[in-house]
Formats: sequence, C-alpha cells, structure tokens
Amino acid sequence: MARRSFATADALIVVSTDGYFDVYPPTERPANDKPKYRGALAELGPTVRGSDDRLSVRPESVALDAAVSAWSRSHGAAAVRGDMGGGRDGKVTV
Repeated sequence: MARRSFATADALIVVSTDGYFDVYPPTERPANDKPKYRGALAELGPTVRGSDDRLSVRPESVALDAAVSAWSRSHGAAAVRGDMGGGRDGKVTV
C-alpha cells in the first residue's frame, strides 16, 4: 500500500492505493490525527479507480492530481467541517 498527500486550499487529502482517501484540515496534522472524512476512490471519478476499486493510476500521475483537486474544490471544505459525515466506513468521527 502506498499513500500520497495532496495539499489543497480546502483540505489535506491523503490517497491510498488500497481504494480510499482520507481528508484532514488543510493545516499541518499531528502524526496520529484521525481523518475528518474517509472516502472511496470512486468519489474521485472513474479515471483513477480500477475495476477492483483500487487506484488505477500511479500515485504521482497528473490524472490523480486533477481528480483530487476537483473533488477538493467541490467537497473539501464540507468534509473538513464534518458536513459529509465520517465517510465510507462510518468509523471516522467528526
């Protein structure tokens, strides 16, 4: 499993190759901080999710960067505020 962080204006988004991404406030986060939201890669769009629900592009790809940026513009602030609930597994508390 690999993880890549994307710092956007609205959120810090950490994408995992295992099929999910975590959303944190856009500030520096403590090492053991829990995400405000955990999403499934499908939320980022079909261009980055494979048929097995795992990441279908390289973590450093332009396509992933574009998908994360677009998602963050539309949903990042709401996810950080807790307006979207905990996310895909319901275990993340906001």
